[in-house]
Amino acid sequence: MISDIKTILITKAQELLSRGSAGVYTANQLSSLVDLETIKIFNSSLQNSKIRNKDENELALVAVGGYGRNELAPFSDIDIMLLADKRSLWVEDVSQKVLYSLWDTGLSISHSFRTLPECMEDGFSDIKTRTSLIESRFLAGSQHLFDQFMTDIGQKLLYRNRKDFVSDQLRDAFKRHKTYGGSAYLLEPNVKEGIGGLRDAHSAIWLARTALKEPRGEWLRTVLPQYLFRHFKTAYDFMLRARISLHIASGRCNEALSYDMQKSVAEMMGFRKTKRFRSEEILMRLYYREAKKISDSFKYVSSAAGSSLGHRKNSFFVKKITDNYLISGNEIVLKNADALRITSSIMEAFYVFSLTGKKLSFSLREAIRSRLLFINKKTRYSKKARDYFFDILRGSRVYETLSEMHDLAVLDRYIPEFGRLRNLVVYEPYHRYTVDAHTIIAIKNLESLKFTRQTSLAYLAEILKGVKQETLYLAVLLHDIGKGVSKRHEEDGYRIIKAVLDRFDLNAEDRQLIGFLIRNHILLSRLALHRDISSPETTALLAGSVVDAKNLAALYLMTYADMSAVNPEFWSDWKATLLHSLYVKTLEHLSGALTFEKSDFSGELRALVEDMPRRYIISSTPDEITLDSKLVHDMRSKGTVLNFTVMTEGSALLTVAVLDRPGIFSRIVWALTNNGLNIANAKLFTGNSGLVIDKIVISNWKEIWWEGMQDDLEKDLLKAMSSTEPLPLCISRDRSHQRHSLFESFVEIDNESSEVSTIVECFSIDRIGLLYDIASIFNSMGLNIISAQINTEDGIAQDVFYLQYNDTKLNSHKIIDALNRLYIII
Repeated sequence: MISDIKTILITKAQELLSRGSAGVYTANQLSSLVDLETIKIFNSSLQNSKIRNKDENELALVAVGGYGRNELAPFSDIDIMLLADKRSLWVEDVSQKVLYSLWDTGLSISHSFRTLPECMEDGFSDIKTRTSLIESRFLAGSQHLFDQFMTDIGQKLLYRNRKDFVSDQLRDAFKRHKTYGGSAYLLEPNVKEGIGGLRDAHSAIWLARTALKEPRGEWLRTVLPQYLFRHFKTAYDFMLRARISLHIASGRCNEALSYDMQKSVAEMMGFRKTKRFRSEEILMRLYYREAKKISDSFKYVSSAAGSSLGHRKNSFFVKKITDNYLISGNEIVLKNADALRITSSIMEAFYVFSLTGKKLSFSLREAIRSRLLFINKKTRYSKKARDYFFDILRGSRVYETLSEMHDLAVLDRYIPEFGRLRNLVVYEPYHRYTVDAHTIIAIKNLESLKFTRQTSLAYLAEILKGVKQETLYLAVLLHDIGKGVSKRHEEDGYRIIKAVLDRFDLNAEDRQLIGFLIRNHILLSRLALHRDISSPETTALLAGSVVDAKNLAALYLMTYADMSAVNPEFWSDWKATLLHSLYVKTLEHLSGALTFEKSDFSGELRALVEDMPRRYIISSTPDEITLDSKLVHDMRSKGTVLNFTVMTEGSALLTVAVLDRPGIFSRIVWALTNNGLNIANAKLFTGNSGLVIDKIVISNWKEIWWEGMQDDLEKDLLKAMSSTEPLPLCISRDRSHQRHSLFESFVEIDNESSEVSTIVECFSIDRIGLLYDIASIFNSMGLNIISAQINTEDGIAQDVFYLQYNDTKLNSHKIIDALNRLYIII
């Protein structure tokens, strides 16, 4: 239940936002309302104390932290400090009365009690306490005590150990940025703690006040260049309005601008949909623009603060790199200011950046920024500019250089087709970044393969050595330029790149490869994750698309770059295994080689592979077949046999050998689900004799493992598979808590890709028991699950099943029946 004071704050905030009031003004007004309440309670507590202040102690009520800055949102914590000259019974009594009364208001009170010496001690022992005390503002009580605090303790907190303060601030910012996604361009950013959020603005102000001695209340006016100060002010105000709106829309203290909040926040801030963009898309594009302004300001102040306190060593070494650029003071500087009149010299600056590993000086960055509009058609067709650009793509700092070019909008001007992607929000499952940020991260991850120590990436790193680097990087840079045009972004991208490739005057071979990669860049991942990779049709389809080993290698690298940049967790060891397996099978197909045939086996092994379908041999190693044969041997004497193999990445492979009977897979799923286990992948093989070998990968085995778990699980599995009774439901059908309402559930039927099976793909918000429900439907319809690809990530289930009815594909009546039943449960 929301208290009266919070209701007043929400109402006031809504009123001010609806009138278009500034964020700073709105936050100040909310602070003033809280001031009235806290001051009234403090004064009342003084009057109602029954303990005599015989020592004439002094006590002051002080606003600190965000409250001290006059920067409140409706559900912000109210940071207060009770400041005393010394501790006494009277001080303790008044303080308790103040706190109890404040808690009774329903406000979220964050409090501290300190004497003057304790302010010093606490401030220098904890960086967060120090910055909170720097923001102190007098509310009530002893003005004399507060003035004493500000003139003595406050000054020491600001200026003592300044080098340590700067180092701590920068270290804290680095950790915070890493914790909150490492990018300002997350699709669900944190408006307070993320890169370019309010905390970066606060950090910049603290650094300016401490290291650069800027007076309180200047808000970086005396530190930043005039244009950047204007940008900072508007961006800071935008972030405050966004935060206040987010609190109101959430009905709680929430700093994460998640998908489900964006539309409400956008409308509260006055954004309306247009013919091209939804209101939330407009909000987010503006958010990224403003976040960059704050991030740029923070970087500028951080650099200035470090330099002022000697964090950078001065260097008088000057070295000529080109006719236009020098290295001076460990930075790249412009030798001749007139050089940038020829815009190809701008590209030359980034070539020097790539070549030397040095940073562009601030003055050079500003000079480049001032010449952006002169990067035009003539520059784009300039041979000099093109040569510099491709030298960058051939270099050893491709990611850093392209990122710097993008940061200064040079890349946007030079390749306007890419510039259209800046801050572009496309809502897709699993994705966490804007399209341009995703692309830059993809290049970073691809380049990082050169230095990887991960065993699972060693093969990719080796393949990278044999690919023409500049062609591959250009393909990655352009791979998503069709996004935002239509849903078929691969085809649109392929159409758009023609103009780009014409300008770059590429040879026919490079044009062909780039065109192929852009048109097919999701092909390998789609087949590996959503088709049975052991199926000969899957291998043949991929081989027919890539044509040769060179295209296959480049597509493998492109797929890694693209998938690993979706979000930090999307690329996994299991996906790496699937992709590598399909890559190897396709490479063998292209070369005409097969690993082994049925004739390579004898005895029980030969009997097993003769019984199993052809795809069993394709998808299994000789060692796996040997193990399966032992399990089958045991099964014939013991009945159902289970085997668990724990994998290095923390998942586990469950192999089940059993004689076929209706619903066996759904019963296995039920037992696993009931034990909280997630199925990542399933391969189901049914032999001519009715022998079933199911191989199921459990993704969270290590996460939930406990002593005795495997024994308990085996009992549950054997009981479920042997029973003929209906199984109790283990599911909750409530999906209201899920956050992916903007992605529509769907079922797709493919009756063409496989010669013997019907392929059914189900895309849905995940929930407990979903897979069991789907498998139960197939069982009730008399359908046989030949194999399955189970993918569950980020709250979304994307499962693919190969189905047969009476040993053949589903007819039209069965397909319609399956669709009707599946749409009820997803």
